Amino acid sequence: MSQPFELVPLATVRVARGQIHRLGESPFGRRVIGAISDGRWEGERINASIVGAGGDWAIPSAGPIMILDVRQLLETDDGALIYVSYHGRCDRDRGTYTVAPTFETADERYAWLNAVQAVGQGRNDGDSIVYDMYEVR
Repeated sequence: MSQPFELVPLATVRVARGQIHRLGESPFGRRVIGAISDGRWEGERINASIVGAGGDWAIPSAGPIMILDVRQLLETDDGALIYVSYHGRCDRDRGTYTVAPTFETADERYAWLNAVQAVGQGRNDGDSIVYDMYEVR
């Protein structure tokens, strides 16, 4: 039997909501596209701002659950670019978000992120979502 997972703090993440577009009922289901207007990752090993285009290509259900499909581009305080992608679930009744981020970068200083599977739990905080993100080891 393998050892249980260890969760190592990675960052506190604040994502400010931008403009929201509701595609409506298409032949493939409903879709809501929400832009990110601003955001920040802060932790002991990574400090970065969300830059450029980014958002959530969400699929709401008829009930309170929404499937998340989020993409972000980070620029670290020391100039590295990191692509972040995560899927997860939002419980709109509870205002909670459970996500599983992965990372991609060509910058050697942050190459360790290419092997990281993270998990996070978020909550509504006004016009932002605040996540506690953890590296799974």
